[in-house]
Order: sequence, then C-alpha cells, then structure tokens
Amino acid sequence: MLSFATELSVDSSREIADFLRTIETWILGSPHTQLAAGDLAGLINTAESHVQRGTETIDTVSFAATEEQAVGVRYTKNDHDLQWTTTAVFSKRPLDSWVGIKVSCESNHPAFRLPVAKKPVLVRTLLEAMGGIPDGLLCVDGRARRLKNTDIDIAARLITGKSDCRLPVVYVSAGFQDRHVVDSDRLALDLAGMAHVVVEPNRPFSLRLKIAVDSENVYGGTVGIYWPEDGGRRSFFLGRGYESGDEIARAIFDEVRTALTNRRSLDRCTWAHVQENTSRQAIQALRASGSQEVEKYVETFDKELAAKSQRLDDANLEIVRLQKELQIYQARLKADSGFLLQRGGEQDLYPNEVHTIVRQAIADAITRVPSDSRRRHVLDAVLGATPEPEDVAASMREKLKQILRGFRVLDAGIRRSLAEIGFSIAEEGRHYKLTFQDDDRYTFTLPKSGSDHRGGLNAASDIGRLLF
Repeated sequence: MLSFATELSVDSSREIADFLRTIETWILGSPHTQLAAGDLAGLINTAESHVQRGTETIDTVSFAATEEQAVGVRYTKNDHDLQWTTTAVFSKRPLDSWVGIKVSCESNHPAFRLPVAKKPVLVRTLLEAMGGIPDGLLCVDGRARRLKNTDIDIAARLITGKSDCRLPVVYVSAGFQDRHVVDSDRLALDLAGMAHVVVEPNRPFSLRLKIAVDSENVYGGTVGIYWPEDGGRRSFFLGRGYESGDEIARAIFDEVRTALTNRRSLDRCTWAHVQENTSRQAIQALRASGSQEVEKYVETFDKELAAKSQRLDDANLEIVRLQKELQIYQARLKADSGFLLQRGGEQDLYPNEVHTIVRQAIADAITRVPSDSRRRHVLDAVLGATPEPEDVAASMREKLKQILRGFRVLDAGIRRSLAEIGFSIAEEGRHYKLTFQDDDRYTFTLPKSGSDHRGGLNAASDIGRLLF
C-alpha cells in the first residue's frame, strides 16, 4: 500500500551522479542497513544495476537524451512481516529538475497491521543536498514564510491558486492579539518537501486580504490548506475536534500526506517513465548495430511493454477515481438544482457564524408559516438538508458572561480573557471601548469602575444579544 508520495523541484545544476550520491548517503546513514559502501559503488556508472544483500535490494535504471536525463532508484527492505519499498526518481531537463519519492509498505501476513505512515528521512536528505529551489512564489527549504504587511498580493495569489506552486500551501492566520495556534517553524520542518507554510503577520492584514480574495481566506487563528491551481481549501481551528495546536499540526500533516499520496504523479517523476526511456534507448542501440541477439532484443522489448502497461494501469486507476469524483459532483448539482446561497461581503467573525445564523433564521421562519403550506415544505426540506454545526455562539455568550461576572475593574486577567475571544480594548475617557474582531460596527463600552455588581452581567447580555 502506498503510504507516502511527494514531488519537489531541486537545484537544476545537480547531475545524476549528485542524486545517486545523495541516495548512497541516505542508505548508508541508516543504522539498520547491512549494505556497505562497496555494494553501492556501481550505481553511478551503469544504466541499470541490481544489488542485493540479505533482506535489502537496490535496483536502478537511467537514461540520458538531449532533452532529458533521468534515473530511478528502487530500494526494497524486508523487515519481519513487512516489505518496505522506496522509489526515488530524478529528472533533469534544460529548464528545471524534479525529484519524485514514493514509499509503499506491504504485509506478508494478512493479519499484520501496517504501521502509521511517516515522512521518510530521504526527503530531508535530498533537501539538504539538492533543495532550496523556488516552487512558484515560494521556496522548498523547510522554513516558514512570514508575510510582511506589504505582501497582500502574494497572499492573494497563494490562496487563489495562482502562485505556480506544485506543493500545497498551509496558511496560518493571525488570531486575537496576533497569536498563531500552531508552532509554524516546527510545522514547516515537519512538512518540508510536502507543503509550504505561510504565516500571516496580524489581524489587520487578514481584513485587507479578505477584500482581495472575496472572503476565501482563513482568519482569526484558523489554519487552512490551499491546493494548487485553485483546488479548494481545508480548514482547521481549535474547538471542533482539536483541543490544542499540536493536534491541529498532526491533523494537517495527515491531511497533506493523504492528499499527496492520492494525487497523480508527474509523469517524468515515475519509475515507469525512466524504465520506458531506458528500454527505448536500448532497442534503438540494438537496431543501429544490426544485432542478431534476438533473445536480448525480445527481453528489452518486454521491459518497454511492461513499463507501458504499468503507465496504462495507473492512467486507468486515475480515470476511475475521477469518474467517481465526477459522479459525486453531479449528484450534488442535481440535489441543489442550481441553488446556491452566497454570503456576500460578510466573513465569519467566529467559526460557523454565518452558517449558524442562516440555519437558525430558517428554523425561526418555519414557526411563522402554515404547517401545510408550500413555504413550510420548502423550509423543512432545506433545514433538514443543512447540517447543524457546533454552536460556537452559545459557548461565546457563556464565556463572555463568565469573564464579566462581578466586573468592577478591567484588570489584566479580564483583558487577556476578552482578547482571547476576539475583543480589542482601548481607553476612551471614563470608559473602555471594546471592539469585536477589529470591526468598528461592533464596538461597546464598559465603565472604568463598575458600581453595580450586576453591571458586568448586564453588559455581557447586551453584547451577547447583538453579537451572538
């Protein structure tokens, strides 16, 4: 079963020999290998090679043509009831160079449970030896890209899939007090060679970006994965299945790994591509020499045919997957009958806000129409088909009451708690001015000294009624 896959651009000045030396460094650097340097000495100088020692096997194929040079390495290791196969392909063309990596794990025992998939050490080894190269607007180097206040255009292109990146983009938005829910530097290292990590500078940047991308950006501390070529996004935030930033980071890694594993590979980064071209060159050489070695000719031809068959099988699997995906979208279109509710220029000020408001409005409208009317039937159908999200508004109201219960003085603890749920605080004469999510339409006042012990709860009720 394929457990990991990725493709990344590398330094175009590197040659096949550099790639194979990196593979050698990776294999010999493992404390679990039985291979020695002498076993790998022939990898660099031969078009095809096969090395085996104990439970480990290495196969290589390569070709060199005017328009492309490429080499594929397949390393197989048996570990008790598991067989691990790592395939790495290096393709160099005049304008760029790419590496594709795939790792699969098969069990020799039907009852044996496959281990949790991880990123192979080979990715880090290749980045250290051959990385640091642009992938569209970003660089494949394992470092988080921290945006500046002037980078609105860059952020917009990343979010809308117009950045020419092959790897997905993990966008870490700024939360309240400009905090981020995940450790961006650690996440960038974990995702090095798999995805780019981009960090938003502050909340005002998010509000400006909202205009540039028609509210498609994540915000308020939410982390979003944006796929290349406007392939949509996936959002992660605290409070809905994730209790900590570490949980979100693990979920993001799993999401990216799964998506890359299921994505169709670049043809030039596949073993079949190298095998096919290697076989074709061998056939051309035999023909040119007038060779009568029929058996060798047939063997070489069979290799090319097998490579073509593998590529055809891969293409057929992709066609089946796309057909199923198309059926899902067609079913959705039929169910929706072209109906689509747009949110206009409003962006959620907390998770699920617009969804919750619209759903509650439909539920309220149902109570105001005759039970046997067409309007009631339509509203019932829409409400039943609209999933009920987590009631974030109720929890926000309750938190606000807890914070302002018995309010007398706006001390550091209350300030911090208000900031955590989205309020910025400014002093204005004898009052404090509270602004929710930096939106001036939602500004409230609190006295600098409360005289009534119920004043805080009353203020919380008034604010909650207007906001939540």
